[in-house]
Amino acid sequence: MSVPKVGSAEGICSRCGKTLRRRRPADVAICPCYEYCPHCGTKMTPYTPDLTPTTYESEKGLDVFYVCNNHSPPYYSKQKPAEVHLS
Repeated sequence: MSVPKVGSAEGICSRCGKTLRRRRPADVAICPCYEYCPHCGTKMTPYTPDLTPTTYESEKGLDVFYVCNNHSPPYYSKQKPAEVHLS
């Protein structure tokens, strides 16, 4: 017999240390820390390279998802969303 999960669950992001809380039945949450610049803390702008994937060599792991223009040169982030397992 399966017991339904009720109430809330929480977990800590391994990247930024933030505690995330979600209502059940959620078991996983996505931490938004990947959207913020690790240098100045401002929210970054979504970035899409203007070159074709074969020219940009995305298969070699050079994907860039966000850019922070508060720096010279701009900071290009390759961070991906962090999954936080809730309990």
